Amino acid sequence: MLTRIWKSKGLAATGQFLTTAFIYWGLAILAWGPSHLNTFFMNPVRTGFTIIAVAQSLFMAWVVYVTPPHIEPEHRFDIPRWHAYLFETIFVLAAFSDQRDNLVWDENMPLRWTGTVIYLIGLALSVWTNTAWIGHLKRDGGHAQEIPVLIYEGPFRWIRYPSMVSLFFYCLGFTFMFRSWVGLALMPFLVWGIINRINNMEKIFEVRYKKIWPMRRHASKRVIPYVY
Repeated sequence: MLTRIWKSKGLAATGQFLTTAFIYWGLAILAWGPSHLNTFFMNPVRTGFTIIAVAQSLFMAWVVYVTPPHIEPEHRFDIPRWHAYLFETIFVLAAFSDQRDNLVWDENMPLRWTGTVIYLIGLALSVWTNTAWIGHLKRDGGHAQEIPVLIYEGPFRWIRYPSMVSLFFYCLGFTFMFRSWVGLALMPFLVWGIINRINNMEKIFEVRYKKIWPMRRHASKRVIPYVY
């Protein structure tokens, strides 16, 4: 019974919900300071972000729950993850600075709401990316490609790494929502981390998928349609 529960999709989905909520909202709350939680919700943009983060966590839990079983390939190389560390750093420092009114620009609600829109663009792209992958797995079954980057559905028709683009929009949007100069200063380093990650992935895929990778590279760009 315990083994069945441990392996159940419900438990996996719950774990995904908690993990996503912690990364996208919990880190900000910890940096803000739990003892000052009431002040976090005094700003409508931060309250709106909380609602968005809960919706985002619910969506990712749903993704885990409905994704059909499939074999995930094991990469033979250790891939640097600087982009992930910078993503978390931006969230923490931006929230920390906003609460303490340190290294932030003057209060500007239009800019905060602009950040919310930017963040939602990243979320919309993430939803599109994940639903395209789930649809591919359900439709093609045992003949499905083993990694999303090889499919041509949804945003993958134009770019190979839409999740990286989403990450960029998340961080940029969060930076504006929390009016952080530090977050803005770290954005170029985030872009560098994303490019470094992609270049390493490209080398792995070129070796792993020798027959189909040249065609995949010809049909799409890395992160900017028709450009890069």
